[in-house]
Amino acid sequence: MDVVTCLHGFSQHGDSWEELLGLVGPRFRWLAPDLAATNLEYAVAEVLRLWDREGVSRSHLVGYSQGGRLALYLAAGHPERLRTLTVISAHAGLEGAARRKRLEQDHALAEQIEREGVDWFAGYWAARPIFNSLQRRGTAFLGRLDAGRRRNDPARLAATLRGMGPGATAPFWDRLDRIQAPTLLLAGAEDPPYVDFAARLAQAIPRARAVIVPGAGHAVHLEQPEATARLLADHLSSR
Repeated sequence: MDVVTCLHGFSQHGDSWEELLGLVGPRFRWLAPDLAATNLEYAVAEVLRLWDREGVSRSHLVGYSQGGRLALYLAAGHPERLRTLTVISAHAGLEGAARRKRLEQDHALAEQIEREGVDWFAGYWAARPIFNSLQRRGTAFLGRLDAGRRRNDPARLAATLRGMGPGATAPFWDRLDRIQAPTLLLAGAEDPPYVDFAARLAQAIPRARAVIVPGAGHAVHLEQPEATARLLADHLSSR
């Protein structure tokens, strides 16, 4: 049975994939770890150790946002370990002034998390405009997301921002041509910056295609789980 490894976004946990995995079904063996590392190199090592413990020589790899950036980085560094790659709302590092600005923002947010705590962070993060379209899922779903955010340790959240946030990540666009696996790039139609990133990734990765999902913003797999499950199941079955 093929293994599929799913890497969650910032402040999430492995169980954030449960709905999507249930829709795709039991024909795959799923690994959805709670990632503990606070920089990209350590996070790659964490996933490789997981595969070695589980006896996995090659895996399908899926990542969302921060987890998508990690998936790209891992795929570029260890292309022989992948069957397919699926990246949701991610990029291969910010550049120039955009990176410098985001680094300042991430460091300021890390300090505020340390001062105010995880309950403050949960409310702040949910209110970010990039997540406005999640409101369509209703209060019960939003409550589950909120509970997941509040399970975090504030010191680890701050360390993650400083160590592997978008500003902390050195751009690695020039390494993407090393990725050999068939690659699916998903972005929500209501998330224009990541629509552009998906198009750029599709140009940089040899066997990649970008799909823009209607009715979704940044959290494509949470906002449109049925559509995402169909796309993912087709992609996983292609290899």
